[in-house]
Amino acid sequence: MAAPVAQPTLPMPRFAPEPVHDPDAFLGRWVYDNPALAARRELFTRWLTDPTPREDIAEQLGVRLGELLRSFNSTAPLGDPLPFGYRSAPFATVSMAGTCDDVADGRWPLFGTPMTLRCYLRDLSLLPQDMVEAADWNFMDAGLPGFLGYLYGSVHDGTLYLAGLQSDLGVRYSYLFQGRGGGTEVRVGDDVVERSAEEMVAAYGEYVPVLRRTFQRYWIQIMLGAAVTWARSAGVDRIGILRFPFRSEEDVQGHVVRRVYAELPERISGVDETVRVGDESHLYSVAPIASVESYLGTRFSRP
Repeated sequence: MAAPVAQPTLPMPRFAPEPVHDPDAFLGRWVYDNPALAARRELFTRWLTDPTPREDIAEQLGVRLGELLRSFNSTAPLGDPLPFGYRSAPFATVSMAGTCDDVADGRWPLFGTPMTLRCYLRDLSLLPQDMVEAADWNFMDAGLPGFLGYLYGSVHDGTLYLAGLQSDLGVRYSYLFQGRGGGTEVRVGDDVVERSAEEMVAAYGEYVPVLRRTFQRYWIQIMLGAAVTWARSAGVDRIGILRFPFRSEEDVQGHVVRRVYAELPERISGVDETVRVGDESHLYSVAPIASVESYLGTRFSRP
């Protein structure tokens, strides 16, 4: 009987440990020790650590609310507008490699390079500027007309990890311009003021059909189109959408939070990926750019 042939010993596979990102290092680099924000360090420290409502902080500091929030939303130079279209309506996205006021909301995992993307309507003849401005309660427009909404998150290893997609104009239009719920708060210049339902309907009600067919019905897809447009220009290969535990009021079928952070990841055919930041693990649904474009379909276009 022949002697058994010795089999080669294969090396055991090595698994790289999952990297752990340091949120304090992120805040140090991009906020506290950022030379561009040196004059605002004390203000940012309060914003990130003090639960006092923003209106009260502005009053205590003796500044108008718009001035306060622009301090948190203008943290880096703006990129050039990048045009795109959805259903033949013209839009543009403007990037900012910095944080916005949402850095303090507890739902922005702090890692990588911060990225804030603003979305604008390019055809300014479609809607009155003061109508669009009325919904900008966060003073995010960066002084540019036609502001519609924004996205924020981080860029890391060729992926845009989105922590938020937001548009008060898209979500709250019926409260603002159709009298649903009675009076409402609106932005006017550097202030947020109360306006009656009758006043808002009289001023802007006739424009609601244009708003709906141009933007409101498709605002989530348009925001995602802004992300794809920037990602293509920056050589970013993938887009991730954060998936987080919902609060009880959010965990309802049809709620906008469920639509964005539960249903949208499934529609872009994303694959779950965990990112560790400090002691916490954050789940993202990540998809190649081509998969996101496939979801947007032929309604989405880029030059």
